[in-house]
Amino acid sequence: MYTIIVHMRWIIMTDMQPKKMIILDILDILRKHTDEDHRLSQHQIQNLMKSEYGMEVDRKTVRRNLSKLMEYGFPIKYRGSDFEEDAIIRNSKNGEETILTDWYYVHKFMNGELRLLIDSVLLTDGLSKKDRLSLIHRLEGLSSKYFRSEISKIDMDIYGKVLNREILMTLETIGSAIANGRQLSFHYCDCGLDGKLKYRLDSNGNKKQYTVNPYQVISQNGHSYLICNLPPYDDLTHFRIDRIKDCQVLDTPSKSLRMLKGFETGIRLSDYIKSHPNLWSGEPVHIAFQCKQYMMNDVADSFGTDLRIEELPDEMMKVHVYASEASMLHWAIQFADAVEVLSPQGLREQIAETLRNALERYEQ
Repeated sequence: MYTIIVHMRWIIMTDMQPKKMIILDILDILRKHTDEDHRLSQHQIQNLMKSEYGMEVDRKTVRRNLSKLMEYGFPIKYRGSDFEEDAIIRNSKNGEETILTDWYYVHKFMNGELRLLIDSVLLTDGLSKKDRLSLIHRLEGLSSKYFRSEISKIDMDIYGKVLNREILMTLETIGSAIANGRQLSFHYCDCGLDGKLKYRLDSNGNKKQYTVNPYQVISQNGHSYLICNLPPYDDLTHFRIDRIKDCQVLDTPSKSLRMLKGFETGIRLSDYIKSHPNLWSGEPVHIAFQCKQYMMNDVADSFGTDLRIEELPDEMMKVHVYASEASMLHWAIQFADAVEVLSPQGLREQIAETLRNALERYEQ
């Protein structure tokens, strides 16, 4: 009944007498004008019925329809509905009487949760300004009129132009493939010198076709990635979703993640991200490095907090992580003035060679 009433409202409006719409109008008032911090008395609901819908209703009508909405399962509460000691009691000729007031609608999302979702929309790559605003306005509609995401103060132009308008459809297609255990095929693009996406080509100069076993979608550094397996290899890789084009679900069943080497027990996305900072590929290995203790925030941001750390003299620390060598190479170079990789030796040598080559270029 809950879903039917909400979605049928506009369909049946022209076919119903105005009085039959009272229950729906009251529901709209509660959803729009109330939340736990903003409540309405029955008298205030009467006034809003008149000012917004031109309907004159008495208090008994309001009370009766509020009761019906609660019977239908709508999340409507009033003062004392949760805790009897909060209720207002008055004496009447028939004895004690509970005053039913402070009515409000319990929205599915807390305002903090909506702000989190809106921030995710703002940080998601590949969405146009129009798409961002449309999504945000719909999210705002999940709360009362008092919720404001303050998007009017945000400069949407900082997110740059859209390179791939297929991203929303791509996400739907990926979700369908994962849910139904099917392989995906797509073309992949790189950013050209002109700032536009260019298809990757195969050895024959044709668009390179990728066929993958899809497992998860993750978000990292403002980008969405598809975590998948690329046959015939036996490991995981990832593709930026805003660079995927012409995505299609195949009839071929996807290979189970548990059939991949090292993933017999499944995958924890948090572990995958921690072992692949900035999502560089490669098999995670044990890596030890040392740095100043003041870098703990940066270490935790990249590798999480479930680490083995040894305190060293002079406010230094030795950190043990499991990460791919490629990701650690770039992470260590980013903090080259403060981080020293201790092992494995091969990675130390790679970092040293990279830094020597960089120094030569700057000294020329």
